[in-house]
Order: sequence, then structure tokens, then C-alpha cells
Amino acid sequence: MTTAVLPALDQSDLAQVATELSAISENLLASYARLARHAERVEGELVLANSELARRVAEVDALRLHLDAVRRALPCGVVVFRADGRVGSVNPRALELLGCDEDEVLGTRGIALLAAATRDEAVREHVVRDGQRRVLAVRRSDMPCGSGSVVTIDDRTEERRLSAELASTSKMVALGTMAGGIAHEVRNPLNAVRGFASLLCRELEGTSRAHRFATRIQQGVDEVDAIVASLLGFAKPERLVREDVDVGTLVAEAVALARREFAADGHAARWTIDVDADASGVHPVRIHADRIKLRHALRNLLANAIQAQPAGGRVAVEVRDLGELVEIRVHDAGTGLAPTVVGRAGEPFLTTRAEGTGLGLALVHAIAAVHGGRFEILPASGPLGGVDARLRIPKKS
Repeated sequence: MTTAVLPALDQSDLAQVATELSAISENLLASYARLARHAERVEGELVLANSELARRVAEVDALRLHLDAVRRALPCGVVVFRADGRVGSVNPRALELLGCDEDEVLGTRGIALLAAATRDEAVREHVVRDGQRRVLAVRRSDMPCGSGSVVTIDDRTEERRLSAELASTSKMVALGTMAGGIAHEVRNPLNAVRGFASLLCRELEGTSRAHRFATRIQQGVDEVDAIVASLLGFAKPERLVREDVDVGTLVAEAVALARREFAADGHAARWTIDVDADASGVHPVRIHADRIKLRHALRNLLANAIQAQPAGGRVAVEVRDLGELVEIRVHDAGTGLAPTVVGRAGEPFLTTRAEGTGLGLALVHAIAAVHGGRFEILPASGPLGGVDARLRIPKKS
């Protein structure tokens, strides 16, 4: 076996190796220092970038919360659709107007009313779960870059009601003027007929056929005169005589008048009139109003409720304290009214009975208006299933 013999290194070679190793070490130290400085600089830049990113994330979160608060506070409904056409978010007002829960809408393609929305505003009727009808205006706006769309919903129910009420008021003013003129023209010859009929009754024997005819003429004239008086009351309501009125007492008086009126035919027992606790005085409600006129209005409502049940039935009177207003409701168990008739309730000469004059509800409407109140009829919404008549009067003038 041969052993390799390394050449011996002299002192100069060793010094050279040491110098080279030292240079390499210095280069490594310098590179490490540069790398350390670069790493420190990069780390500083990353810290700044992370800080800026965190600040921007906080800004985005704050903006999102702000926009969400604004969306929730908007008086109109807002439904946001994603790019796939499904509902991404909906504000509380939209849920209220649509009459549904958030779970029923989120993730779906929306109800038919929303799906049909276009860039042009469309006004449509919408029926919510409780059967209430609302008039809603919907409009769709596309978001940029095809990221989705937004449908806004405005409630126009009250606007339409006020427009219809204004039109009805204008028509009723014209009808009232005409009715007043007719009443004045009719009353003069009517008085002459009554006078001559009265003279005939005096001159004829009480048991004669002619006397019976003259008496019938007087009765007919009295009925016509009552209609004329109603026309005049509708055309030119008398000035209000306001006083402090207890609603419970007022209702009791009107009920007594209605019972007395229908007791004449001997069938008053057919109808039951129930009065709630508030109206009977357990929780007194007081208003500043014209006692006589309001009593007359309530008597008319009770008469209508009774006449709606010719064979007998129940009538319920309910009083509600609504803060600044008092609401008196009269319900009956009759067959109700058709929606087309309900919308015109309160118009003069509109009646569903062959023997009716169509002035009873018109007078109620006029009395409510002169008090600064409101009268309306809702079909088949009362506890008895018939008509629900509502008279709202302010507590103070």
C-alpha cells in the first residue's frame, strides 16, 4: 500500500490562505450586513403596508356599517340583488312594505313584484299576508360592472287614498250645492201640500176614507221633509256647538235612540247591541265636540247596522282611544258590502236598499269632516264578519 505524501506548505502559502479566508469572511459579513439591512427595510415596509391595510379595512368596515345604517334608516324599501339575480340584502322597510320575513326573501329571486321591476317606475297593488292591500311604486337600478341591481320600493297607499278622498270631496261639494238648491225648491211646494192636507183632515170625518187619504198625504210629506232636511244638513252643515262630551254617555244615548226607533214595529228584540267596556264608561274617554251631531251620526251608523240584518242579529259598538283621536267602531253581522261599493261609501244618494235614500252615511261623512275627523267603511273586517264602520274624531278642536 502506497501512502500519498502531501507537499509541505511553506509560511508564505499559509499566509496567503489566511488572507483569502479573511477576505471571504469579510465579504460574508458584509453580505450578511446588507441582507440584514434589506430585511429590516422590507420588514419596515411590511409594517407600514400592514398598518395601511388595517386602516383601509377599518375604513371599509366603517363605511359598510354606515351604509348599512343608512339603508336601514331609509323611508323607502331597498332590495339588493347579486349578480346571479338572487337577493343579497333587504332593509327593514322593504320587509314591512312587502309583508314578509327576511328569511323568505334572502337568497331567492324575490317575489313577483320585485322580479317585474324595471328602470321605469311602476305602481302596482300588493296584497300582504293579512289581506291588506298596499299601493307600491318599484324601480330597478343596475349596479356598475354587472355586479347586481337595486330595487327601491315606495309606499303610495296614503297618497292614492288622499287623491281619491280629494276627488270625492270635490264631487261631494258639487253634489251638496246641487242638493241644497233642490231642497230649497222642493220645500216651498211641500209646505203647501202639508197645509192643504192638514185642512182636509180638519174638515173631514175621522173615520172617512178621505180622512185616511189626507192623513197618508201628511205622513208622506213628513217623510219627504225629513229627506229635505237631510239634504240641507249635507249641503250646508250647521255651525258646531262644541262642548265637553263623554264618549261613553254619547254612545249610550245613540244606542237608546236606535232601540227606541226600531221598537215601534215590535221586533226590537231581534237585534242585540253590544257596547264595549270603554264605551260604557269603565274607562271614560272625553272629547270636545258637538254632542247632537255626533249622536245623530252614531244613530245613523247603528240604523245601517240594524237594517243590514233584516231578520235580526248582533251589532257591536267599540271605542278606541288613539291618543289625539277617538275611534268609534260599529260592526254588524250582515252580509257586508262589495269592494266597489265600499270605496264609494259616504257618497250622497248611494244606497244598497230599495227604500234607502243614500243620505245617512253622507251625513256621517259630513259630520266627521266638519269636526276635522274621518269616516270610513271596511268590508268584512269586523269581529262579526259584516261591515266595520269607523268614525274618528279629534279629542280637541
